[in-house]
Amino acid sequence: MPTRPQVEPLSVQDALVMPSKEISDRLIYVFFDLLHPPYPVIDRCAFSEQYRLGKASPMLLHTMFLVTFILCDDSLIQAAGFADRNAARKFHYLRAKTLYDVDHETDRNAIAATLFMLGFWWNGPEDQKDSWFWLGCATTYAQSLGMHRSAAASRWCPKKIALRKRIWWSIYTRDRHTAACLGRPCRIRDEDCDIEPLTEADFHFDDNHGDPLIPPQKDYHTAYVIEMAKATEILGDIVIGEYSPRRPISDRYNAANLKSRLEQWEAQLPECMKKAPPDETLGAAFWASQLHMAYQNYYILLFRPKAIGDLSPSEAEGDVWARRAADSITRMTEDLLAAGAIRFSQMHIVPAVFGALSIHTLVICRKDPIRRQLAGNKSRQCILALSELAKSWPVGLWIMKFFVRLMRNLTGQGSGPSAGPIVDVTSRIAKDGRENEESTLGPSSGSSRDISQNPDDPRAFNQQPDLFNTQSVNAERSGMEEQQVPEMFAWSGDQFGSDSFWAEDTIDVDLLLQHGLCPLLPANFGATSVVDTFNS
Repeated sequence: MPTRPQVEPLSVQDALVMPSKEISDRLIYVFFDLLHPPYPVIDRCAFSEQYRLGKASPMLLHTMFLVTFILCDDSLIQAAGFADRNAARKFHYLRAKTLYDVDHETDRNAIAATLFMLGFWWNGPEDQKDSWFWLGCATTYAQSLGMHRSAAASRWCPKKIALRKRIWWSIYTRDRHTAACLGRPCRIRDEDCDIEPLTEADFHFDDNHGDPLIPPQKDYHTAYVIEMAKATEILGDIVIGEYSPRRPISDRYNAANLKSRLEQWEAQLPECMKKAPPDETLGAAFWASQLHMAYQNYYILLFRPKAIGDLSPSEAEGDVWARRAADSITRMTEDLLAAGAIRFSQMHIVPAVFGALSIHTLVICRKDPIRRQLAGNKSRQCILALSELAKSWPVGLWIMKFFVRLMRNLTGQGSGPSAGPIVDVTSRIAKDGRENEESTLGPSSGSSRDISQNPDDPRAFNQQPDLFNTQSVNAERSGMEEQQVPEMFAWSGDQFGSDSFWAEDTIDVDLLLQHGLCPLLPANFGATSVVDTFNS
């Protein structure tokens, strides 16, 4: 196995080379333990039989391994012969893509599942075939197969109908989450779909596989998928109602109606999906936390603040809901950190935590000293959580650009003699970046981690109305095809809690970058892009 990502074109023969049986078995177990439960796109019985006979789809296997290397332990990466997650993911991505490009696979469900899982790939802002691209391919292909339409009147067996529903609703869920995260329109229109909602019966046809490589599916896994699909239907309407430039005039998109629908959704949750502190077992409480963090983020998207002060009564009420949601996300994040389970979180947790961080930052910019102090503590908690999430979902560039952008947009917006500029963005790091980039960002202290998998391309946010109704800052193209994130620097917990970090009600961006975001930045994060971000 190579230890570096391969960049030259692959032959089909190279793409058909698989890991050893031992490594493949371990990867498959992790896949069905962590990645398949929230997105059940594979018939477990059929796959188990084909894999035992050595006839499993190579293209499907490569994409399974690609997504498995996102959340698996470091020991498995090393055992597979790779230096880091980036190398492992890219190795299997290139092989899956090669086989897809030559139409190697003929099974339609396998192709749909492959395209869906390729939607977790992201190789930097210059990569044309990023997660948005592949998710679009999955959506278009599934629609070409009629997966968005009801099959109740068809002659297909229940097993086939159930698998198609599972694939479609997995694509639907990702479509909604990705659109909300990137500020892009939902590709799937509810008006075009009459597919039935998921039911528990859709998850049981492939239960009796009898394969020790495939962990048993639990009831809470099923409940999570069903309830998440329901929630993302509401999310789609929030995206349309709050962010579309030409919002349809309909009560369906009214904020009060959307809030009521969210409350009704929460009220009908099954007992296993009720909010509870998670533990290290990754059981029902863990999956419930994944569900509730998404739910709370929908409130932030629905009631995003449009100004720091001078709010109308309706805006003030929405502001309360957004702050409550941010506080709830932060508390659940703390529980996940305490349980050591946050690194197993799903991708949608990243924008949820960032959304909470944004709300806390806005509170810091207000004049209430107690709330500002509390929001400062919560912000540090979110930054710590994002640094942990970056180990699985490398989000350093996205976090840095948009948090610094947020700092810039909020500069000097306070009023009154005591407010002053809330954010100090005259960063010495930015100024000294060109002269002393290595000492500013710090050397890599170990194996590099990939930043390229995150689907949250910063340029995409320029297409969405700004969160705080300020002018967008264009993300700089910096030619970072091979960016990698350094090993996480070690810092003591009190560095985030030090008085100097929030001294005199001013956020010190230098300290933030040094102790908060620098561990997430690629070693070769160009000084030009940093300076342009601060000075534009």
